[in-house]
Amino acid sequence: MDAITQSELTSTQHLELLQFLDIGLIVLDNNFNIKLWNSFMSNHMAIESPDALNKPLFDVCPDIPEDYLRRKFHSVMTLQSALTITWQQRPHLFEMDCYRPITSKSKKMYQNIRIMPLLNAEAVVDHIAIFINDVTEAASAQISFKGNNEKLKLASRIDPLTKIFNRGYWESRLQSEFQRYFRTRSPSVLIMLDIDHFKKVNDTYGHQGGDTVLRALGALLIKQYRITDILGRYGGEEFGILLLDTTTEMALSLAENLSKELASTPMIHDKQEIKITLSFGITQINESFKSHDQWIDMADKALYQSKQNGRNQATIINCD
Repeated sequence: MDAITQSELTSTQHLELLQFLDIGLIVLDNNFNIKLWNSFMSNHMAIESPDALNKPLFDVCPDIPEDYLRRKFHSVMTLQSALTITWQQRPHLFEMDCYRPITSKSKKMYQNIRIMPLLNAEAVVDHIAIFINDVTEAASAQISFKGNNEKLKLASRIDPLTKIFNRGYWESRLQSEFQRYFRTRSPSVLIMLDIDHFKKVNDTYGHQGGDTVLRALGALLIKQYRITDILGRYGGEEFGILLLDTTTEMALSLAENLSKELASTPMIHDKQEIKITLSFGITQINESFKSHDQWIDMADKALYQSKQNGRNQATIINCD
């Protein structure tokens, strides 16, 4: 029902009923003076009805968004039609503490607001009713569900050992950036890097020692590279780094800095220090590439050349 008559509102029985509803109810006249302030409002706002009646709403509740509500009131009165403001639009209009500490972590009450025109005997709007519904439990549950979904989504993208992107998600990001290049022509560089003699690390220190190295390298990559860089574990001991808006010269400098930082970062397993070096293959995207796979292949060729030339170095190959 979009509107109720003034005669319906003013009956004694109805007024008594409205006082004890488990929802907030405020009735305003055309000048936005409060004409009804029920017990829910008194309990949750710590303002008794005698202290609110016949006073402007915006004086009694100075924290509510006045300009926003005036626009809503004008719409309700002009169109003679009710409207709803959900907690998703605004978590709350009235500053009310949450009294459900066990079922909700929220400090403030989430509210759905219903604003209705009240018609007099001549079918003219001369009052407005505001209903405030406490939806904290439902809102908190929905927020928690959404948060858990986001965590699950993130977990599906992250390599559990190194804490950077897994191959599937990393490669999907590489493909997206490959497609973006042909729209923007913004330079991007792909680095493929590999841990030198990683099999020897596993043979000497066991697979747990190898895991220690992979975890430490993942943490170092996160520390060294920019938030816009896209880091992924491509497979085993091979990693991919996509550098956006970067040239090969800048990428080479970043690779060299990573090697220097690695040399000064001890990797300790079972009270033994494990020393490793890295080999790099670097390729900048250009118009000759037909797919992101070709981009990876080119960087892998550069990486293989670094291995062939003695490891612990970086090689740049750019396709003309």
